Amino acid sequence: MRPRDVLAAAVGAAVVLFPWLPGVRESLVVHANLSFEYALIAVSLVILTGWVGQISLAQGSFVGIGAFATGLLIRGGVPFPVNLPIVAAITAAVAALLGIVALRVRGLYLAVATLIFAYMTQTFLFSQSWLVGEGGASSISPPRIGRRGTVMYFDLSSAGLRYLVILAALAAALLSARHIRRSKTGRAFLAVRGSEMAAVSLGIDVTRYKLLAFAISGALAGLAGNLTMIDLGTVTPTAFQFTASLFYLSVAVVGGIGSLGGAVAAGLLFGGLDELFLRVRALNGSLDIVSVGLLLVVLLAYPGGLGALGPALGARAGAARRWIAGKGRPRRATAEVADTHAESGGRRDQDRPRRRPDGARLRGARTRSWLPFARRAPVRRRTIDLSRLDRLEPEPPSVEEIIERDRVVIEGRDWRRIPVAGSTLPPDRSDRTPILIADGLTVRFGGLLAVSDVSLAVREGEIVGLIGPNGAGKTTTFNAIAGLNTPEHGTISLFGEDATSYPVHVRAQMGVGRTFQLIQLFPQLSVFDNLLVATHVHNATGVASHVLITERAINAELDARRRVRQIVALLGLEEVVDRSVAGLPFGVLRQVEIARALVTEAPLLMLDEPASGLDNAETDELAALLRFIRSALGVTILLIEHDVRMVTSVSDYMYVLDRGRLLAEGAPAEIQRDPAVIAAYLGEASPAVGATAV
Repeated sequence: MRPRDVLAAAVGAAVVLFPWLPGVRESLVVHANLSFEYALIAVSLVILTGWVGQISLAQGSFVGIGAFATGLLIRGGVPFPVNLPIVAAITAAVAALLGIVALRVRGLYLAVATLIFAYMTQTFLFSQSWLVGEGGASSISPPRIGRRGTVMYFDLSSAGLRYLVILAALAAALLSARHIRRSKTGRAFLAVRGSEMAAVSLGIDVTRYKLLAFAISGALAGLAGNLTMIDLGTVTPTAFQFTASLFYLSVAVVGGIGSLGGAVAAGLLFGGLDELFLRVRALNGSLDIVSVGLLLVVLLAYPGGLGALGPALGARAGAARRWIAGKGRPRRATAEVADTHAESGGRRDQDRPRRRPDGARLRGARTRSWLPFARRAPVRRRTIDLSRLDRLEPEPPSVEEIIERDRVVIEGRDWRRIPVAGSTLPPDRSDRTPILIADGLTVRFGGLLAVSDVSLAVREGEIVGLIGPNGAGKTTTFNAIAGLNTPEHGTISLFGEDATSYPVHVRAQMGVGRTFQLIQLFPQLSVFDNLLVATHVHNATGVASHVLITERAINAELDARRRVRQIVALLGLEEVVDRSVAGLPFGVLRQVEIARALVTEAPLLMLDEPASGLDNAETDELAALLRFIRSALGVTILLIEHDVRMVTSVSDYMYVLDRGRLLAEGAPAEIQRDPAVIAAYLGEASPAVGATAV
């Protein structure tokens, strides 16, 4: 065995045998149990707040509900550990109900809503004698598992045995959370936090995943409450006042709100402080003050928390080794590196978000049902066939390229090396199958008429351009087609099916992919993980299979990674695939966003100003890429673009908007000669546009 493995085994054995080591006092075991309970609650907040971005100030209430429900069940004849999953289910259901209310608010308002729930729980629920007991306290006898006199008999009156039970529960929770983080579910959580607009456009049901996060977080907090009751034997309502929720949140923040390892470290720290203050009389009663001090230090000086210490120290040690070896001077491990690790849940190749999304409410992003978990009938999903790429042969390198480069990978699938045939569309547009038909769209924001009676069609195999001056209503029309805006009038037909009432994620599941005018990548994730999120619609596995790592979940993950690698090779993104999207050049970010849209395998791509911010050479390359995507993969494209030269060079048909109305439509050559279009772009009056247009 390697020395590292021997050390890990020794540490593991010491942790398991801790209560029976020489010199360990019982108070140390008691506070170790408390540390694990703190860590378990912090893990629940890492999932809900660190990964999904939903602030909860009601975690103490869930712990209290779990503790008092445990007392009720045990007194009612349901023993431990049979009552443990029941308690977890109860608190998960309560948390999901709170999540339903919280779905309508976010940010500060969400925090206030959960704080109100905590206050109501404290003043009403925890004052009910049927729940907390006639004397204001709920008590149980130490549980006994198994039959006395047999090998499988355990008397939990022993603090050491309770230590093992709580340690096992924490280990199971950490392992499950780690599996979730690396799965489709974990990527969906982080996508929701990074950009809800992009998440729903990739087929993620944001409502469902927010409620799932609330339920998982509530279940873990209820599990902690169950173990607290088993550990202490007696609990009182004063232990679960709404201020307890603030304390639990401070534990998670000190650990690093996105880090599972930090949650454990913070739990041990606060449990150790309890033991210290018990032993040092002069510090008695100062835990709250010290907790606030630690929180301020983390918020102001070290936002990465304890979870960031490991990578920061590792960076320093690595730099020192390089310096000793003469390969370079040690580089200073900055707080930013630490923040990177904590916010990304422990991955070094990811950066924390440079800014939070503005939280604008997404219209049409929810199902019309009053039940958030209600499922509509599954829609038929259309996809392109990425296996076509395997049948395309790249051109061999030229002699000049061989001389210029030391090594040429002839087997590479970079699209620039793959010759494709030109478009073979039927000459008559009416002979082409319609994929998208928008009929009479009218979108109004309060008293502002943004889009008025706009109709357009996109037919199979076409590249359709949508142009117009700034403020013409192009992006509003795009959002109405995608479902982000709800039209006042008009209908949307996708692939021959009326999709007017469908929410955004359902339209994405049907086969609509898109990019955004303002890049909507997920800053917490690497390029590769950004692309993996786009495989969401192809992955039919659920959270249970992710926790248990079933064969089905493994195969789905392998298939997702294969899809991503195909697109990475196609677009030549190998050099940046493991880097965070934060800090990448703008042109590369545009490529990554297009790559993410391609990974969805959607046959209809809606690209909103993909050439914005690109120079002429990059714009020409983008135009060639769009032609390749259409010809090689059979993708149909609806394109918004201000670069008239570029859009007329790639489009088969074009629509022109001006002041919210359809100004003209036709072939690119016709549009370029249209006097009304020329007048609109030059800012001159045009009789083709009514005076009432907005």
